[in-house]
Amino acid sequence: MNTYNILESKEDKIIVEDISKSYKMYNTPIDRMKEALNLSGKKMHTDFWALSNINFSVKTGEILGILGRNGAGKSTLLKIITGVLKPTYGKVKAEGRISSLLELGAGFNYEYSGIENIYFYGMLMKLTRKQIDEKIDEIIRFAEIGDYIHQPVKTYSSGMFARLAFSCAINVEPDILIVDEILSVGDIRFQAKCFNKFKEFKQKGVTILYVGHDVGLMKTFCDTAIWINNGKVVMQGEPSYVAAQYTEFMYLDEISEFTSYKKFEENDLEKMQSENSKHNIDIDDQNHQVEEPGSSIIKKEKSINHWGTNVGMIKNIALMNDSGKEINYFSPTDSITIKIVFEGLENLDYDNFSVAFSIKNKEGIDLIVKTTYDEEIFFDSTKKEHVVSFSLVTQLAVGEYYLVVALEDRTNLATVYYEYIEGAKYFKVYSKKRIFGILDPQVKIEVK
Repeated sequence: MNTYNILESKEDKIIVEDISKSYKMYNTPIDRMKEALNLSGKKMHTDFWALSNINFSVKTGEILGILGRNGAGKSTLLKIITGVLKPTYGKVKAEGRISSLLELGAGFNYEYSGIENIYFYGMLMKLTRKQIDEKIDEIIRFAEIGDYIHQPVKTYSSGMFARLAFSCAINVEPDILIVDEILSVGDIRFQAKCFNKFKEFKQKGVTILYVGHDVGLMKTFCDTAIWINNGKVVMQGEPSYVAAQYTEFMYLDEISEFTSYKKFEENDLEKMQSENSKHNIDIDDQNHQVEEPGSSIIKKEKSINHWGTNVGMIKNIALMNDSGKEINYFSPTDSITIKIVFEGLENLDYDNFSVAFSIKNKEGIDLIVKTTYDEEIFFDSTKKEHVVSFSLVTQLAVGEYYLVVALEDRTNLATVYYEYIEGAKYFKVYSKKRIFGILDPQVKIEVK
């Protein structure tokens, strides 16, 4: 089995080298038998490559996020790393005890009680009975299933079963923890406990591989990210950037229903700026710089993503103060205005049309979101140009943020975008006051 426990570098906990995995696909079960009995060696199958030449490494204490739609090959990759599957080609080098949350409860006996299954699972993980004795109280406490711990697990609800399996998996002191889409276990309090445990693992130097579809979680939880599609690594790098590109792909994918989407191309920039010079557009201006008081110059970068069914509708985006001056720094208590100018189009469904903005932090988490549709603001279909202004006091804590602007079609539950610009503006919030949270709202305080 091409899996080894000795690494060439002490810093790397996992090294995946040229991993490929193929499956033989037969049209009918009889074809499998014919091929097995065929002395001439006639091929009766086609090869399906679930993974092709996957390469990456994960350092000690690092959290690697793996993104990809269903069927991309994520679970196959994790099963190869854990030794459940053998690769067709390539090898995995890993060091230490691997605890996986690929299939919660794998190895459990449904006839055994919860207590008995804890010991059974621990022995599978090569723990001694003494080691399990030392951990059993913590496992029971973390699982929070009460006296059911003494009952056969076949009597458990799915949530109780998942809690016990999860608690067992994370309390065996793993060197490597592999998590596959199971962070929805339990209520919000239990999920918070799980995340705190993961943070504790990271501080102890445990290496974590996390697979999920929650791009927000990927941005905040992971140190680096890999995007896999059709069994190949599409991109690897900083989680916010990889997650943004993956999100764009999920809308632009040609085999999806959103076939009319198009991406803003680099060679469209000069034409767009020329056409919209009367609006002083600077959506993708790399050289725009403003000095912040007492700080270095902020350099505005290109938008992270820019795409939609009608790219070019948006003619100008401005972030302004009370005086109408464009800014990219302000205090939490300053009033700001986000001004969006866009082209009116004939045959547009204005009954379900919406202009939206979002303010995100560096991790890509939506902090403030507002839409005209949800505020029941509608547009005049006869106008050739529309100007929308959102004025607000953000109360944001000190930090760096960016603006997302979108023109939306809200006809269906799944929002369709006429134009979507992630990173339309970048700005900083400054304050002499110490702010410990994400926001610093105005609060009435009474002392009696």
